Amino acid sequence: MPKSRKIKPKIYPKKQIKKTPVQPVNITKSKFYWIALSIVTVVCILILGVATNIPIQKVALIMTTVLSVLGLAGYIRVKPSNLTIKSRATYLFVGAAVIGYGIWAVMVILLAVTGLGVQVANPLGDQLFIVSTQIIFIVMGAFIGDMLSKNMTFLSFAGKIKEKLPQ
Repeated sequence: MPKSRKIKPKIYPKKQIKKTPVQPVNITKSKFYWIALSIVTVVCILILGVATNIPIQKVALIMTTVLSVLGLAGYIRVKPSNLTIKSRATYLFVGAAVIGYGIWAVMVILLAVTGLGVQVANPLGDQLFIVSTQIIFIVMGAFIGDMLSKNMTFLSFAGKIKEKLPQ
């Protein structure tokens, strides 16, 4: 008997499927998320205020405080920055600590000097007024600090002043 020829099967290389890296969905970078969160927050605070008979002035101050913090968080998350995270955090901190607290201190001094502080703080409650206004002005200072970080003329102006200072 003749020997049968052995035919080797052709081996084809397996096709390489290019896998694109899957980026995780980050919902906090969406403006819609922050708008929806703000609307839900406003509705919940209003319902809480009505259910517990809190005066409308207090509800408005609480709402402004919470929305200012949400606004800052949303702004930082959604708006891109050319700065490193460390630099941006520094500007936000300096803006909040120096500018925001400075504006709040000036406001408190002006209210005390003019006598309006008693008229404004009494209906709201001293503690609520102090804490809420501090938070609001510190958030405003953080916004100002971030705006200053984006303003290149300010950065060049600060660099010129730094050069002139004796070391």
